[in-house]
Amino acid sequence: MQWLKLLSFGPSMNTRSFLQDLDPRSKLIFTATYLSLVTISNDLVSVVFYAIVGLLLVLAARLPLAYLWNGLQGLLPLQITLFCFHMVLGDLKNAILLPCKLIFFITTAIALSATTPPTKLADGLEAILHPLTRIRFPVQNFVFMISIAFRFIPLFIDEADSMLKSQKVKHARYKGEGFRTTLQSLLQLLVALFVAVLRRANQLALAMDARCYLPGNKIRARRLQFSWRDWLTIISALALLLIHVLLKGEVFER
Repeated sequence: MQWLKLLSFGPSMNTRSFLQDLDPRSKLIFTATYLSLVTISNDLVSVVFYAIVGLLLVLAARLPLAYLWNGLQGLLPLQITLFCFHMVLGDLKNAILLPCKLIFFITTAIALSATTPPTKLADGLEAILHPLTRIRFPVQNFVFMISIAFRFIPLFIDEADSMLKSQKVKHARYKGEGFRTTLQSLLQLLVALFVAVLRRANQLALAMDARCYLPGNKIRARRLQFSWRDWLTIISALALLLIHVLLKGEVFER
């Protein structure tokens, strides 16, 4: 569980970069377009192209290399597992593609979270989903639940890590144990973790109730406005979509 604590999601920093000055709506539109195209790409030419785009994204965010490496190092065991699994199956293409896609996802998430505060991300997502209010979809409540869920991830990791440490101290897991004992200890850990998350959620609900929180009563101190940087970002997203179509055409012709 220690490697999960290396994930660099959540805290934002003042990088004074091009990405930091963007409107959260344009960031979300570009991120959704880029990650969607990365997901559906299945050829090495597209992977190389999106690797270049990801490098430009990191340069535009002006992220420290050590900070970026910490985020990538957090999922290094999963990347190695994916690579070895597909190599055993003899699938060299997916052994290269899947770890690369995972790197693109992690890098984009780090760049987005490091250059945008969570409140601005929530405001941008709410503005993008605002047309759904015409069909009476609770957009504000939905966005609020997503933002709370993401803020619970570090707490979830800390709880799991502390429980694993307490199990080691109490000698709950020792060398030479059988499969049944290991399974029982894992089930105990999951139940305790589930109870701890429910306890945290109950504390949050009590705190919101004590502060008289009412859904739909959100007041923004600053309105979201597009600038030339945001329009340039959206045009870049459309250009990525066009290049992807052209690359797919060339691949299919081959």
